[in-house]
Amino acid sequence: MESKRLKVVFTSLERGDRSFFSKALRDFNLALFEEGLSDIDISRIADADILSVFVFDKVDRKTLEKFKNLRLIHTRSVGYDHIDLDYCKEKGIKVTHVPAYSPYAVAQHALALILALLRHVERFKARTRNFEFSRDETLLANNLEDITVGVVGTGRIGGSVAKYLKVLGANVLAYDLYPKKELADLGVEYVSLEDILRKSDVITLHVPYTPQTHHLISEETISLMKKGVILVNTSRGGVIDTKAVYEAFLKGKISGLGLDVFEEEEVLIRKEYGKASSISLMLLELNTKDNVIITPHVAFYTRRAVENIRRDTLKVIKAFVEGDEDVLKAFSVKHTT
Repeated sequence: MESKRLKVVFTSLERGDRSFFSKALRDFNLALFEEGLSDIDISRIADADILSVFVFDKVDRKTLEKFKNLRLIHTRSVGYDHIDLDYCKEKGIKVTHVPAYSPYAVAQHALALILALLRHVERFKARTRNFEFSRDETLLANNLEDITVGVVGTGRIGGSVAKYLKVLGANVLAYDLYPKKELADLGVEYVSLEDILRKSDVITLHVPYTPQTHHLISEETISLMKKGVILVNTSRGGVIDTKAVYEAFLKGKISGLGLDVFEEEEVLIRKEYGKASSISLMLLELNTKDNVIITPHVAFYTRRAVENIRRDTLKVIKAFVEGDEDVLKAFSVKHTT
């Protein structure tokens, strides 16, 4: 396959990405966009052979039908729920992702959120910003060794979180369809999801977004949790029912909330306020609270992770051109293979 004849389109690039790919793929027919896919006139790129997108790009059937030559979609993310996999399988379009660019980066961000909420960092910051340097018993914190943390999902990221927490002395419960012996050997106790909800002082979510995990955290599951639980989500926004969490927080059922991902995140991150619903308004209100930390889907955002994403994206494109099925298999989304 001759690279010069292939049109490769990148969307949602940062400046550093643009510079990297323009040099690394200079022999290709490139179209590089900092804009998201929804902001681009598709007629300009409808002849693309390869499309590289990011997690905020909605690659649905309506959009895909406008492409005539598309053979590969590569998302520069772990998740791929923003891509219509059924359509891709139907049309023979290969879909690849970056399954492990830096699970440690996301795990460390989740740990940072847990510690910041547990130690009331935002509350103390709000006080000292107003020149109030006193303390009182309402801000007493717990040591990690005195609490139970429930880790929901123990894949690469969740497993790393569980390891960090055990090293720091926490009692760690875990739920996963496929328990890991290495974690159990470290003292992580695998239990049912219901036990996680009932027994945990902190719950951290690390599951993929699927029909089965949609609104995993709902009014019903929140009702099982301890009063004053801390909830952290660095997985996917749709795993949490925003309305249920919003109401539970206002009632004091949830005492601390750390979100790196959230429903309608692209609306707020891309400032597409015309698409906002009541969900975005709830999130904005929550963000004013001093025991809520919301970060804009940046848990992955470290130098090492960005370098790995670029490297693996380059590897996938070159493997596709060279017909290297072994490399492609390592990055392929199983649903389309």
